[in-house]
Amino acid sequence: MSRRTAMLCTSSGLIATAFGVVVDRGGDPGPVHTEAQEESTAEPPAEAAPEPGKQAWMPDATLRPLAVNFTPGGLREMRGLVLHVQEGENSLHDHFSDPAAQASAHFWVSQSGEIEQYVSAHDRAWAQGTGNPSWLSVETSGFASRPLTAQQVDSVARIYAWGMAQHGWPLEPASTPQGRGLGIHRMGGRDWGGHSCPGPLRSAQAGEILGAVRTKYSR
Repeated sequence: MSRRTAMLCTSSGLIATAFGVVVDRGGDPGPVHTEAQEESTAEPPAEAAPEPGKQAWMPDATLRPLAVNFTPGGLREMRGLVLHVQEGENSLHDHFSDPAAQASAHFWVSQSGEIEQYVSAHDRAWAQGTGNPSWLSVETSGFASRPLTAQQVDSVARIYAWGMAQHGWPLEPASTPQGRGLGIHRMGGRDWGGHSCPGPLRSAQAGEILGAVRTKYSR
């Protein structure tokens, strides 16, 4: 895997690559830590079983379940979906399958709109620090310096519409970790890494995504 394909944002404010870790200390996010360290200090996952009849895997996605880098049964609640930027290209499945990566996301969306799902909606991905027990996550291929493609907007809207139907997400933006709806990684502040993912361009497209849900996928 090349440096170009492996980079992504993590809750620690790092850019993880196949060649090691490049520290992004923008905004002084505090002590560097990994998702695995975050998981080791988190509260134990809730013991309650997922609600009967609620889908854990999105039918429209290509299912590529991970064997590592997630917490089985680790969601205590489901507030919505958090948008991330990969800062790279190509599928993240191989990278997230490396135990050394210590990171994951529920979904990944290519620039052409392909959706891959890596972690069950009943399990906790390692994507946004202390937000992991409460939020699902989607990585989007590309770079913060470029907006989401039209195909990516549509695919994230499809994921969100599925979450509304299956898990009760509201059709609204979330601006804080205590909110509900479609959120962005940077809204979590220091506890979620203290950096700017997914960047101003993609953050500004949250309304466009929700608009696509409203006009094309709401039932």
